[in-house]
Amino acid sequence: MSSIQRITGLASGMDIDSIVEKMMTAAKQPLVKLQQQKQILEWQEEDYRTLNQKYFDFRSTLSNMKLTSKYRARTTASSNENYVTATAANNAALGSATIQSVTQLATAATKISGSGSETATTISKSGAKIKADASLYSQTGNFLNGITWNNGVVVSQSFSGDGDATASVKLSNPPVSTTTDGITYYAMNVKVNGKTYQVVNDKSNIPDNEKGNYAVYNAESGVLTFDSAVSSGSSINVEYVAGAVTETKTLAQGTAMMQLGHGLIATDAGGDQAFSLKINNTNYVLENDKLYAESDTGKSSPIGTLDASTGLITFTDSSVLSGESNTVSVTYSSKYATMSLGSYNEDGSMNKAAFYIDGTDSLNDVMANVNNHSTLGVSMYYDENADRVSLTRKMTGDLNKNGDEIIIGGSENDFLNQTLQFNGSRESGGENAKFTINGLETERTSNTFTISGVTYTLKSKFDTPVTVTVSNDTDTIFKNIKDFVDQYNSLIDAVQSKLNEDRYPDYAPLTDDQRKELTDTQQDQWDKKARSGLLRNDMTLKSSLSNMRSLIYSKVNNANISSEYNQLSSIGITTTSDWLKGGKLEINEDKLKAAIQNDPDSVELLFRATGSTTSEKGIVQRLYDSVNQTYNTIVDKAGKSTYVNTQFTIGKNINDLTDKISDMNDKLDKLEDRYYAQFTAMEQAIQKYNSQYTYLSSFFSNS
Repeated sequence: MSSIQRITGLASGMDIDSIVEKMMTAAKQPLVKLQQQKQILEWQEEDYRTLNQKYFDFRSTLSNMKLTSKYRARTTASSNENYVTATAANNAALGSATIQSVTQLATAATKISGSGSETATTISKSGAKIKADASLYSQTGNFLNGITWNNGVVVSQSFSGDGDATASVKLSNPPVSTTTDGITYYAMNVKVNGKTYQVVNDKSNIPDNEKGNYAVYNAESGVLTFDSAVSSGSSINVEYVAGAVTETKTLAQGTAMMQLGHGLIATDAGGDQAFSLKINNTNYVLENDKLYAESDTGKSSPIGTLDASTGLITFTDSSVLSGESNTVSVTYSSKYATMSLGSYNEDGSMNKAAFYIDGTDSLNDVMANVNNHSTLGVSMYYDENADRVSLTRKMTGDLNKNGDEIIIGGSENDFLNQTLQFNGSRESGGENAKFTINGLETERTSNTFTISGVTYTLKSKFDTPVTVTVSNDTDTIFKNIKDFVDQYNSLIDAVQSKLNEDRYPDYAPLTDDQRKELTDTQQDQWDKKARSGLLRNDMTLKSSLSNMRSLIYSKVNNANISSEYNQLSSIGITTTSDWLKGGKLEINEDKLKAAIQNDPDSVELLFRATGSTTSEKGIVQRLYDSVNQTYNTIVDKAGKSTYVNTQFTIGKNINDLTDKISDMNDKLDKLEDRYYAQFTAMEQAIQKYNSQYTYLSSFFSNS
């Protein structure tokens, strides 16, 4: 708006604003046309993009229809599903196979506690009862053979992977180690994103048959190193046994209690594992659960007590924490037990796992640790009524030709051997499935196995032949082709509706002033007609439909396709009789299913055959090229949602119109200023005339 001073009708009495507004209305008509052109382009852009999404979706359908899986669905039939069931992969050969007999089913190896004895043995004492959810330490006396507890602390630490090429973490306490067959193993359970690692001091000593994931611990630096990158953010969990731990806290004056991080304090431990307490610079010792100053040789003045079962220290002498801030350091060990398990794999390799049981753990905790071990592959189960424990290999079959599948390791006094009585336990199961197929005697480690793309599942032993037949899954293949036809028709329908859409040239886009005079409903009705037919008879779309129809109708001249099935009409897919529908397809279901059944290879190649020329290519290959070209043409014309206007034709035209509209607005502002300047000059002239007239009138009246 101009800053020119405007005088509006004070002298003339004329409605100058109304006059200028009417004059400007005529002058604005070129601007209105530019704005309407811009609106039409924006609507066209939207229509093109909406339609191009259809092309994009159909192109995705065509990509999927290039896959062999769309035409090679297989179905199986067993002559006796009580004995054998089967499924077939897409590449399975058509035909049948006969399993003449199954003499042995695959079983999983199992060990039962106490099975090494001549009579079944329970794990608890007579009259006692093991509670699976109660702490093991509190039930030590209830087990028939007790539990051997060691002095040490089961420590858990968690880390986050940093993504280094060779990842490493530093442990807060040195772990306990054992040496077996010249290899130093550390009492650790290490998992990276759930994958289990064994920890050794030197990987070079690991036998070839003991495959698995290993990490190396450096006892001098306290660093645990992985031999491969651990991605950033990975979850690293380390559980290990330390001989003793030291906890240091700062306590305020008068603090009554201090809770240690572990319970079941080993009050019988000696040497470096012995319980010791230091407050500021004074040392204290433990005797009969009471704490005395080291200098109190007569043990006459206890300064507090220790509840060894919970790890709670209670200070009864307030003078020991007399300062405002007191440094308290406690070194101690707890109670833990051990057990060791191993299992064989089908390739002859063995997994090993050591488990470290905190005194506060329950039997349920121990079983969960075994069952959740990522590589061991053994299930542990306790039956309360039988009062016995079982170990079962999760894989079936004879995985170790030279002995047991499940290996109970460790010392005679470990938790499995002694407490759960697996020492010398006999193993049952662990047998391969043995059967005869097509006259060939063979065996597998599992009752479910795959031969030539067919996966068989043996349900029972039998000696009556069972035939498994693999045939085309006609219904699935038919559905895949029908889905393709439906998608094609959906695209044709969308394009044809835009090409045939009525155009209403008398309904130009509404101006802001026009919208003010209409209701919302009237505006919607007007807009619907104003934007109708913007793509009517569009050459890009017409050419696309024409090209697709031509590609659909043409024969596929490929040497690998039977002449009986070398075009869509020969398999029951034809165009509708209504030409107004733009060449939409319809399916003769019986004819298509018959073609799929009679010559599935030709049907497949009719759609997805490749070749150096369009004539040799299958329908899907042809259409993909055509649809992709149309999609890119529309993108060049109307862009994508991620594009800026300078990247496509309509956008550039919109920018040009925007610039013209801006220039036109500047010109109209100047024209309006000129009109007001002219009327202002007129008003000033009239005002001057009126002043002169008044002066002269007064002069003559006085005379």
